[in-house]
Formats: sequence, structure tokens, C-alpha cells
Amino acid sequence: MFREWVGETNRFLAVFIVTGTLFLSGCLPEKSESIEPKAFFEELNQAGIDPQNLDPESSLTLTNAIKGYYPLGVYVIKGIELALFDLPLDYNVTFDLNYISNKNLYLLSQQPIPSEVTQALNSLSPSLGYEQLGIFVYPLGACLLISIFITLERLFSLRRGVTFPRKVEKALLSGEFPNKKWKQGSAAERIVHVAIHEKASEDTLRAYAKLEVSAMERGMFLLEVVVAGAPLIGLLGTVTGLVEVFSQMPAGGTVDKSLFSQGISLALLTTMVGLAIALPTLLFNSYLQRVLDKRASALEWLTARLIEATDKKGIPPEVIRCAFVLPGEEVLDWMSSPS
Repeated sequence: MFREWVGETNRFLAVFIVTGTLFLSGCLPEKSESIEPKAFFEELNQAGIDPQNLDPESSLTLTNAIKGYYPLGVYVIKGIELALFDLPLDYNVTFDLNYISNKNLYLLSQQPIPSEVTQALNSLSPSLGYEQLGIFVYPLGACLLISIFITLERLFSLRRGVTFPRKVEKALLSGEFPNKKWKQGSAAERIVHVAIHEKASEDTLRAYAKLEVSAMERGMFLLEVVVAGAPLIGLLGTVTGLVEVFSQMPAGGTVDKSLFSQGISLALLTTMVGLAIALPTLLFNSYLQRVLDKRASALEWLTARLIEATDKKGIPPEVIRCAFVLPGEEVLDWMSSPS
């Protein structure tokens, strides 16, 4: 039942990712062009400017300068009162006061605004976010979902209890042949069941053991795809971003350095995200491969011991037959050998 559930979950994840990617590819997130007011105050602090808060009611001319909007605050900088407003990007303004603006932030004053404040505000640019990834946010998001799902699912499916329980290991170390009370809740117990109850041949038993190992490898190839694909998607986004940046540069004249640096930053963001997805995936893939190798080696050891114990043509001399009578049950034939 567990294995059917895992199979259904894997199919559901594949359908969900493909459908979601195709559906969302037509509604890209809008790029954020706003500047956080917090960034302005951080820039002032770096410039050695310490704005002092002022009661807005004490300067009604600045407070009521823009009808329908209330300032974020009124401040005193170098003896000059300034009101900071956060306005919509498409807001058209005409002021009788002195003002400077950058994107959504506006500074109003009745006196000339200090050049240091003007430079601090003009040096700001919108912060980078996932919106800047454009269409590449969807393949990169799909890679992230696949990596998280497969990693968690394999960590759960490769648990010792469902692959090679300790009771099986103890039985092999002590030389005891498993009894009929064992269930089929793990790969090792299923191999034992095939060896005892189905009287499988050596080739059949080895083939069934390989089938169990193959089941444990389910989905692992997707992690390798993410490790290789996420950086390539990021690189494709970088190339696309650079093409857009250079296509907007004028054929001659002065180049806007802020536009150039911002474009380069946006272009490199896709590569950064791709690597941020691929590196943890590579780590978990290596760990899961190590766990898988250990489980496969244990099942190979179990298969070899079962073939040795059930070989009727040449039973090793150290293996002896015993019989135990359990209360209320029939006589169970066991085979044991010294540990």
C-alpha cells in the first residue's frame, strides 16, 4: 500500500508541475519598481546624516502639501524641514514647494534641499526580488519543488525500517533463518518471503533483489536533472538579461551607469538563484546516493546468505537444522549457523 501511495504521489507531482508551469507562464509577476523608505534612511546613515523626527502637526504646510496623501514623516536635516511621501509610480505631481523624487519617494521642503540628501535619494534603486526573474521564475520554481519533494520522499522511503530492518540484520549476524511471523513491510522481508515461500531459484532471487534496489532508486534521476538544469536555466536568464540591457543602450553618447549596473544585477540574479537551488540539491543527492549504496549492499548480503542457506544441492557443513515448537503453532523449520 505504501509503494502504491508513493507512486501516485510522484505522478501527481509531475502533473501538478507541468500544468502549473504552463498555466502560470501566461501571467508573469510584475517587476517591483518601488523603493523602500527604509533604504533611504539607511543611505542617509551611511552618508553620516542623522534625520530628526518632527511632529507633522507642527508643519501643516508640508503635511498638507499633497491632497489625499499623508507623509511618512516630517524630519529636520541640517536645520531644514523635509516631508517624505510614498506616492504611486504613475502619480503626476506639480508642487509650489521645493522637491526631489526617485520612483515612488518624494521629498518636499519650503527651503532648498541639501545636496547630500538629494544625492542619497537619487542613488537608490528598487530592490531585487523574485519578480526580476521574469519568465525564468517558473522553471526555477519547478526545479525547487522537484528538489524538495524528491529529497523528502526519498529520505522517508529509504528509512531503515522499510528497507533493511534491524531484526533482519540481527538474524543474519546470529545465523538464524527468519520465521513465518515476519511480514512484508520492508524490501529485505519481501526478499526473504520470495526465497522461502516461492522457492525461487538463485537467478530469480537475485533478479528480485535488483528489482527492490531499482524501486529504491525511484525519482533519484530527477535530482541529477535539477543539479544540471538549474544552473543552465540561470545562465540562459543571464544571457537574456544581458541582451535586454545592451539593446537598451544608446548607439552613441553617455551611458547611464545606474541603468547599466541595475541591468547587470538583474541579469546575474537568475544565475544566483539557479546555483542556490543546484548546490543544496547536489548535497542531498550525494547523501541519498550514499544511503542507497548502503541499502543495496545490505540487500546483496541478504540475498547471498539466503541463496547459501536454501541451496539444497550443497548445504555448508556449518549450517545445521533445528526445529522449534511454538505454543499454538505448527513446527517451524529453521536453519541456523554460528555467528
